[in-house]
Amino acid sequence: MTFVKGEASAYRVLDDAKRFVLAGRVAAGSVVGASLTDIQPSRRYYVGVGGSVRGYGYRNIGPSVKTSDGTETVGGLSFVEGSVEARVKVTDTIGIVPFVDAGAAYEGEIPDFSEPLKIGTGVGLRYYTPIRPLRFDVAFPLDPGPNDLDFALYLGLSQAF
Repeated sequence: MTFVKGEASAYRVLDDAKRFVLAGRVAAGSVVGASLTDIQPSRRYYVGVGGSVRGYGYRNIGPSVKTSDGTETVGGLSFVEGSVEARVKVTDTIGIVPFVDAGAAYEGEIPDFSEPLKIGTGVGLRYYTPIRPLRFDVAFPLDPGPNDLDFALYLGLSQAF
């Protein structure tokens, strides 16, 4: 079996003062040459949470099974993710960042684009320190699953990507 994963980010400054930046990220991965039952759950692909699709619970997006306790995400052999942010500096130290994230994990080794992507959207506040920006995001899942909350909060040092 072979594990393949790739990620790319791009940034575009929209004004001379560098106060408006459009940022984008895409990622995809696949496990080739194995069935889902051959892969340990910890090695499968999952989507959801702060570095992925904000607004959804940790590893809550992907193939799932019904259990006696409810629904459990079991992970997949492939995934796709994407994010877009508009980073707007209001002052030299304060910024506002509206964002949209989307992604899904799939049972097969090739993503099944007939299945809808899960989308999370929200807004972030940035405090630009001399080291890195302090990040506070609030995100909302547009199609929450049974184990997702109405919203999620994220705090971190640095941009989301």
